[in-house]
Amino acid sequence: MFRYAIKLAGLLAAACLPLYAQAQPYPDKPVRLIVAYTPGGATDVIARILAAKLSTSWGQQVIVENKSGASGMIGAEQVARATPDGYTLLLAYTPEVSINKLVYKQMRYDPLKDLQPIALVADAPLVLVSGPKLPATTYSDLKQQGAKAPLVYGSPGMGGQQHLAGELLRVRSGMNLTHVPYRGTALAVADLVGGQIDIFFATAPAIIGQIGAGKLHPLFIAGPQRQSVLPSTPTAKEVGLDDFDISNWFGLFGPAGMPPALVERISKDTAQALQAADVKEKLQAQGLAISYKPPQEFKTFIGAEMAKYGAIVKATGLEPQ
Repeated sequence: MFRYAIKLAGLLAAACLPLYAQAQPYPDKPVRLIVAYTPGGATDVIARILAAKLSTSWGQQVIVENKSGASGMIGAEQVARATPDGYTLLLAYTPEVSINKLVYKQMRYDPLKDLQPIALVADAPLVLVSGPKLPATTYSDLKQQGAKAPLVYGSPGMGGQQHLAGELLRVRSGMNLTHVPYRGTALAVADLVGGQIDIFFATAPAIIGQIGAGKLHPLFIAGPQRQSVLPSTPTAKEVGLDDFDISNWFGLFGPAGMPPALVERISKDTAQALQAADVKEKLQAQGLAISYKPPQEFKTFIGAEMAKYGAIVKATGLEPQ
């Protein structure tokens, strides 16, 4: 009888654990927000804007940590391997979730199985810019230069959207383009300004300052419409490149296995943060559009993105590394 009572008490205690866990306040300590790239790129900009707003609403500090390398996979893996308690999150963009699985033979995490989508946050089309090394201020100029000699384009890493955009441009334009990967957007932009590479695809936050200073020249926007921050820059379609719509999207993730109620809580808090006037103003000033999606819709969106980029990989003949 005594043994039965002990067993029953244990079962009752175990049954109460989920209720106890749900009753705990979140967050009750600082939250780590991992960015898988160097500071200065669009992912980092969005992470810091969101972290500041969530820190205020949660009453706990949200600390942005940059863990760059391997096309975003180093930072993403850290989150995938973290305890699924909501205290280690990832502000990711397209490659480490939707593209790397298509272009790398081996990955130390599975983005579809090891990461929990929480919220789609923002998106922005890529902008093709030329640097001071190249006498090209329009896409027509670029094609003329590309007909004379091979050109070099950079990207934040192998297999990312910027890499695929460059390969798609190579195939569609017929120019001889050579790819140079970097460990993040900021490093590539520095080399573009310094004349080490000729052209680069990026979202507006990383390049708008250099464009304003006259050091970089926007050639076209890889999206369906012009951007308010670059109103005189034509779209890809306007310069003769149909079906060249490539937008970066940015989303919040956690490790797989997070309690559904916690996922919903963080997602709703993120949605609320994105509706704040100061957050909207800061993101829009950087050429970023708020595009919130809750967890399940975000998951469906990721699947559609993988299908889109799978077709681009096939069209460009990019071999998995």
